[in-house]
Amino acid sequence: MKINSILLAILVGSFFMLIIPFLLIYLNARINLPVFSNLFFTIVGLFLIFIGTAVFLYCSGLFIKIGKGTPAPIEPPKKLVIKGLYKFTRNPIYLGYMSIFFGEFFIFGQFLLLVYFILSISLIHFYVVCREEPLLKRRFGKDYIEYMKRVPRWFPKKFF
Repeated sequence: MKINSILLAILVGSFFMLIIPFLLIYLNARINLPVFSNLFFTIVGLFLIFIGTAVFLYCSGLFIKIGKGTPAPIEPPKKLVIKGLYKFTRNPIYLGYMSIFFGEFFIFGQFLLLVYFILSISLIHFYVVCREEPLLKRRFGKDYIEYMKRVPRWFPKKFF
């Protein structure tokens, strides 16, 4: 694994998970938007961030061990990863991100963090459908197409 991939992951993760939320918390306070906060929300938020982080780390490990690459676009996996959480959903890392973003809203209660969560879901979905899935179809061919038929994009079939 290249050091560039690790540095990129830290930089991008810090930007989306720390810097943008911090700026939104600041802006929320400056323009006096609503804040929703209580102990129960804080506990739920901590749980969501813990789960999201665990999912991200676990899936990153699968990319390294099985895929012989990383989640970072500069060093993508060389093999299709369809084990672990990838047996149930094609995008567990993105679900982990969403869990972290929602957890940040619950912890800090800032209205703009809720907006950020909703926008993030929309943008991630658009990116996956329009950019990532076509790229994976080209890279892994019929194996990925068969995988798409078996495994849902977002939520495991057993949930519904």
